[in-house]
Amino acid sequence: MASPVIVITGAAGGIGAAFCRVAAAHGASLVLAGRREATLSALAAELSAPTLVVSADVTKRADVERLCAAALERFGHIDVWINNAGQGITRN
Repeated sequence: MASPVIVITGAAGGIGAAFCRVAAAHGASLVLAGRREATLSALAAELSAPTLVVSADVTKRADVERLCAAALERFGHIDVWINNAGQGITRN
């Protein structure tokens, strides 16, 4: 079986970046998505896996559609999509 293709939103930091490191170590091909393209590119450079960086804001339908199309164009299929993007709620 070919390596699984995983799309990770919110990949620029925290849980998303940690997951990218683990998945890359296990042979996955990754599509790193988020709003901070420079941070995503730096993460992609450190991974030992085929990667695609897509700057996207998942609150915008057009960005999600573009993300999906880019992943399919590069890898031909998507096996897993992890919706990790989000904003925490803080209290004063």
